[in-house]
Amino acid sequence: MARGIAKAVGVCFLAGVVAAQTPLGPSEYTVPGVFPTSVYESYYNDPTATTAEPQPVITDPITHVTYPYWLTNPETIPQEDTWETHPLPPTASSSQLLDYAVQQIISISTSPIFSSDTCAACQASLEVAKFLALAAPAEGPNLAIRLCEYFDYADDCAADYGIFTLGATLTQVAAYADAGGYDGQSICNQFLGLCPDPPTSPLDLTTWFAKPKPNPLPPSRKATGQRLKVLHMSDLHIDPRYTVGAEADCSAYLCCRPSSYNDHSPNVTVEPAPYYGAYYCDAPFPLILAAMQSVPVLTGTEEYGFNFSIYTGDLVSHDPGNQLSKEYTVYSEVRYRAQNSPYNIGPELTDQFNWDYDHLAALWEYEGWISSETAQQARTHYSAYSVQRHDGLRIITLNTDMSRRDNYYAYINLSSSDNSGMLRFVTDELQDAEDAGDRGERTDTPLIRSVDRFSPHVIAGVFFGHTHEDQLSVRRWKHTSLYTPAYL
Repeated sequence: MARGIAKAVGVCFLAGVVAAQTPLGPSEYTVPGVFPTSVYESYYNDPTATTAEPQPVITDPITHVTYPYWLTNPETIPQEDTWETHPLPPTASSSQLLDYAVQQIISISTSPIFSSDTCAACQASLEVAKFLALAAPAEGPNLAIRLCEYFDYADDCAADYGIFTLGATLTQVAAYADAGGYDGQSICNQFLGLCPDPPTSPLDLTTWFAKPKPNPLPPSRKATGQRLKVLHMSDLHIDPRYTVGAEADCSAYLCCRPSSYNDHSPNVTVEPAPYYGAYYCDAPFPLILAAMQSVPVLTGTEEYGFNFSIYTGDLVSHDPGNQLSKEYTVYSEVRYRAQNSPYNIGPELTDQFNWDYDHLAALWEYEGWISSETAQQARTHYSAYSVQRHDGLRIITLNTDMSRRDNYYAYINLSSSDNSGMLRFVTDELQDAEDAGDRGERTDTPLIRSVDRFSPHVIAGVFFGHTHEDQLSVRRWKHTSLYTPAYL
């Protein structure tokens, strides 16, 4: 209708013009030389001058504000509007940030844009978690719990991911990891299966080793013919909370606890836990002590003992995270859930696991296993150290938590092939051994390149743990009869 009226008016107007046949005025107009000063009451400058723009004084009839000269003066044009308000959104509270983070991550997970790229969706979600961890770190564990519940990731999300279990660890990792880069891709691959397995960070071997491998290899020390007896133990997993008579055939590991039950017989114990332990349970003290008593008898070392012993880790029981604590860890003399962070994680968190390294070093020194100098080395190298026997044999220990897949802290700064410095430590120790003509045995080594470089003339053997099986592995050098054994 409006369009029709406008069209009709236009037609009438044109018709009037045509009907009047009024001739147009002159084709030229000459502006008077003097500015019509009567248009405005007053001016900031001389309006009659022809060398400058007239600057009338303007007063707003609504606000009654007289606008200042500097607002229109070409010599003082403001570069920033600093005198007016520029509204910003209000600061969100920590709980609001948590709600927004949950909403954004759910939105990302359901967006059709990411439907064909789960890896991009996962890393985008990690970026959201990262900003929450930095802006409202106390909400990090709550984010983990809520996402766990939404995606049905665990049976008891609060127990697994609360502030007193993995929640604090995950918040630290979210804050310091490169969520959009290599770290994020690795996290999404390892823990969620949403990204392809990224390649290992390259290690520049051109400058890694202080010296090239000797060629030919130095001659081995002449064997004395004396056979050494070595005891290698690992993964005892002592359970001081083991409960005799509890369900040993439980449906949810760890069994042999008062809360253990069998889904098929929740009210009646199917297999009461015996005094000396059961298959699905960690080891009670009677079993461990019986095993220790049997070792010298079964190995024929009752009279003279072993030349030396090696223990490759894991004493703590497999408790759920919410049942573990620093005190229980110290009691068990082992690191809590293999969660150790690198020293360079951040200035506020650098020493968060020093209590563990200090305690272990002090225990080993107290037992007379290492000297005070070696104990200091252990305190500053994540409990790693090197000792030497009188016959020149070196034993180099490592903390492999920094290379364990289930250590969340290992996913910070993965672009560095040696973020913790542990590989640098063992390489330098092996170089010192080579320079001195020593041989060494390494426990828990993650760097195969160092094995290649210093074998077989320096490394006599590699000892691991954690598989819960007796295993033997041999690495043989191409086109030679030389090899390095590994014992698990």
